[in-house]
Amino acid sequence: MLCAMMLLSCGNARRAQAAPAEQVSVAVEEERPVGAWTPIRLSQQAVSFAAEGGKTLVTCLNYDHWWLNDAQVAGTETFFHATPGADNTYQTLAGEGISARIVGRNQVEITVSPSKKTRAWELHLQAGDAFTAISVKQDVTMKTEMITNPTLESIAARTSVRSFTDQPVSEAQLEAMLRAAMAAPTGMNVQPWSFVVLTDKSEYEAIFKNNFNLRIFKSAAAVVVFCADTTVTRAPRNNPDAAPVTRPNGTWRDDMGACTENFLVAAASLGLGTVWTASYPYPDRYLPIKEALGLPATVVPYCVVAVGYPDKEVKPKDKWKPERIHKGRW
Repeated sequence: MLCAMMLLSCGNARRAQAAPAEQVSVAVEEERPVGAWTPIRLSQQAVSFAAEGGKTLVTCLNYDHWWLNDAQVAGTETFFHATPGADNTYQTLAGEGISARIVGRNQVEITVSPSKKTRAWELHLQAGDAFTAISVKQDVTMKTEMITNPTLESIAARTSVRSFTDQPVSEAQLEAMLRAAMAAPTGMNVQPWSFVVLTDKSEYEAIFKNNFNLRIFKSAAAVVVFCADTTVTRAPRNNPDAAPVTRPNGTWRDDMGACTENFLVAAASLGLGTVWTASYPYPDRYLPIKEALGLPATVVPYCVVAVGYPDKEVKPKDKWKPERIHKGRW
């Protein structure tokens, strides 16, 4: 009896001592190298596009280096393969209607072109010995939310008009457009603009000497010369109490571009047509204007805009290209 109890006690002791060994074994099991049994985990396993196509980024969640293998047109035996990069990894692939590229080592950027038919693909990815796939579908019946309002409609309606009717543009209309122009943002609120509004066509030959847009200007109800002061006079930023000094204005071109666009969109909202013609920095265009209008030494005619009522319907170009949009990075 005593022997049996001693044996039982010894057995319990051995089992008690064996427990830590089992725990160590489990810990070793968890630390084993990642291999083919570890799936590639993605931020999304499937992506969808509407008829207009677009771009999206898919992120790998458990590998920091992976590559493309190939892609398959869903439901067919058609494959197209990735192109090896400089480091012999497969970074990009392209097939009809779809392309993909590795960005940031662990993201794939998928681009789908516009289409009138529904189509689908399967992109195959690899990290070490692990593989996975992304399902990509373009569903032309999928509705994309379209937000619109009067401002957006005026922006979309703006287009270049190069011939006009004889109907005059009112002073109130011109003021409304110029108010919109002066509402544009400017660097440090410098507001480098001034405007010369022209309506006397008998003067145009002298003002726009050798300008190939002269015919357009003569057709318009009014011509507005957008003038920019290329300098700024103010106290230094690091010493606002000091006397003002004059120095070059590094942002005047940006300011004038925003100002001109505001004018064009305002004109479109009033049912008027415009065309933005270049002046500065072309000497043969801007120097005759500068001299004829008596502009100060530091002021240049940035551009010339003709405005009036279109003499025929001109439809705006559809410039929407979703493939130009990069989300997260290029």
